[in-house]
Amino acid sequence: MASEVESLQNQVEQLTYENERLQWLIKKYKHQIYGSPSERYIDTAEQFIFNELEAIKIEPEQVELIPGYERKKRGRGKRKPFPEDLPREEIVIDIPESEKTCPHDGAELKAIGFEVTEKLKTVPAQISVVVEKKKKYACPCCESHLVQAKSPSILPKTIATPELLSFIIFSKFYQGLPFYRIEEFFKLQGIELSRTLMASWLIRLSEKLQPLINILEEWAFASQYVAIDTTNVQVLKEPGREAKQKSFMWVRGSPELGIALFDYDVSGGGKVADRLMTGYEGTLQADAHRGYEQLDSERVLRLGCMMHARRRFYEAWVRGGKKEGLASIGLKMIKRLYKFEEAYKAQCLTNAERYQARQSEVKPYLEKIKKWCEKKASKVPKSGELGNAIHYFINEYDELSGFLNGGRYEIDNGWVERVIRKFAIGRNNWLFSDTPKGAEASAIFYSLVITAKQNEKDPFEVLTQVFKELPKAETIDDFEQLAKLLVKKSAV
Repeated sequence: MASEVESLQNQVEQLTYENERLQWLIKKYKHQIYGSPSERYIDTAEQFIFNELEAIKIEPEQVELIPGYERKKRGRGKRKPFPEDLPREEIVIDIPESEKTCPHDGAELKAIGFEVTEKLKTVPAQISVVVEKKKKYACPCCESHLVQAKSPSILPKTIATPELLSFIIFSKFYQGLPFYRIEEFFKLQGIELSRTLMASWLIRLSEKLQPLINILEEWAFASQYVAIDTTNVQVLKEPGREAKQKSFMWVRGSPELGIALFDYDVSGGGKVADRLMTGYEGTLQADAHRGYEQLDSERVLRLGCMMHARRRFYEAWVRGGKKEGLASIGLKMIKRLYKFEEAYKAQCLTNAERYQARQSEVKPYLEKIKKWCEKKASKVPKSGELGNAIHYFINEYDELSGFLNGGRYEIDNGWVERVIRKFAIGRNNWLFSDTPKGAEASAIFYSLVITAKQNEKDPFEVLTQVFKELPKAETIDDFEQLAKLLVKKSAV
């Protein structure tokens, strides 16, 4: 009887733990969908063992904390001046005539100067019509020889100008507006420009831009340091697949050159990664997705992402009610790694100097974290959030510590994740692509727009310039000159 009671108690404990775990997962996924993406960690003075480790005794231990600092008090501050190249419109504000005499002696006041204040003014996008007049010529003798000037149009036999196409692309792929909102904007101006027409223009245009993408890929690969990641995208009319099935938008690029390349595929697996990295020899920074293991290790050196390791400790910390414990200790130690990196950037160290600093400071501390994880691994359930975080750090240590191999490498894959965020914001507005061709065209435009932005260029201005020159491009040199418009002069 006693053994039966004990067996039932064990079952109750197991089911209670499983119920708590499932409730946590529901809460976690709801937060991912509706909550803030912030993963901010706040230290708490209270020492407490969270639910997952109720039965485990945690011995006190000394953890080297991060040197504190006082946050600067925020005052009103001085506003950054407006760019000098912005057009200025001067407005003189005068006092009423009745106040232009002195109230003491009646003398007329004399103007002694101005108090100048700059304010910002903006007007909605201005639309104009370009009237093309193509000159015609004829022979005055025979009148049978006729010649007419040709329009250097990027999309012949359409009303689309480089400026109009740039505006549509900027609105959709940079500002994240769906086509129906752009269509409504033009309707307010009395212009009928359907979303179907705009979509067809962009698909035709994307085919002409592929040479630029190929050149940007060559430059990124030549840098020998590329980052890669994926995110979900839904395509409604994918042959042989249901509309609700998820496809993938891959993002590759060079963190140093600011080149971001988007690629659409139905799969997020290793075969796609192998195809996208064909011909590449160098370092590849990515998360721990097992698909990357298919890449040839002799030509591709994989770096891990410390952000993913930190995220697992953060989830364990949240799972435990944000109390002090092993999860918070792990977060503190990883936070110190980032403090080292912040200090190196603040000091503007060269790659060689950063490499040396990492060898003397970061490497020993990273090894200390690994030893700590190995010591705690047997004391936590492997299936729980904390166990997952600790074992992830141990299993992925070679990749996570790979950034120590060179001063040019980043500690995490944050650059490509920030690039993806721009795509994710737009996806939240337009939700899905209609066809694979539309998704492929979107990938090209995201590549150009975000590459321009990463290089501190105005995407609208740059694309307008590219579209004006593209009809004249015939050779590889011509396309290279256009690609250079998207990046800084020092990048290539």
